[in-house]
Amino acid sequence: MVVAIITVVKNDVQNIEKTINSVFSQTYKQVEHIVIDGSSTDGTLDIIKKNKKKVSVIYSGKDKNLYQALNKGIKMSNGEIIGILHSGDIYASKNSIKKSLNFIKKNKVDFVISNLKVINKKKNIYRYVTTSNFFRPFMLSVGIQPPHPTLFIKKKIIKKLKYYSTDYKVVGDFDFFCKIFKNKMYKWGNLKQTTILQSRGGLSDGNIFAKILMSKDMSKILSTNNYFFFRIFFIIKFLLRIKETIFKS
Repeated sequence: MVVAIITVVKNDVQNIEKTINSVFSQTYKQVEHIVIDGSSTDGTLDIIKKNKKKVSVIYSGKDKNLYQALNKGIKMSNGEIIGILHSGDIYASKNSIKKSLNFIKKNKVDFVISNLKVINKKKNIYRYVTTSNFFRPFMLSVGIQPPHPTLFIKKKIIKKLKYYSTDYKVVGDFDFFCKIFKNKMYKWGNLKQTTILQSRGGLSDGNIFAKILMSKDMSKILSTNNYFFFRIFFIIKFLLRIKETIFKS
């Protein structure tokens, strides 16, 4: 079974190589690594090309946002299973892909989620763990979703859902989770292991105004997908996000 790993990057010359090497060093070898570069100007594309023997497909061009870039990579892929590993992120072990795919085969599910550890760039230590162990679909109603980079999902499902929405700058993954969990025909499971080490500083790790925009967009997504909306809990989660933004180191 071929798995396509999609890496989206823009102007991240310091980190893209470690992500490429992380995919290349996986013990599971039926991997198609597709790198989508957003017309970087800092030398990122040069680093990608330097590692072209480790990468299956390289594409560079302007995109509307992250999710349009993801869609491009998915459409280019030949893999039956799609995984996502953005620039700066790495796999927690050399067996991360193998473990996720084995889980899909053994449990006969359509997609799997697992755990993610976030790395503080300044101190290079683990700051906290985003876990899928206790995730249940009803949690989407209070704005809680599984860690998106841990998702391994059959490509045919993404196609049926018409790919990721490009209407949202940051929370297109939340929209996607709402759609796949809303459809009861898709079988899923939790791999209760850490598969991804993620660097801080992603799109969702923004300032207070970014948090406000995220919360508004998530509210809209829940309403559009007919989820019962726990507004008070959503407000509490939003306030906690603001606190994290103000006091994070």
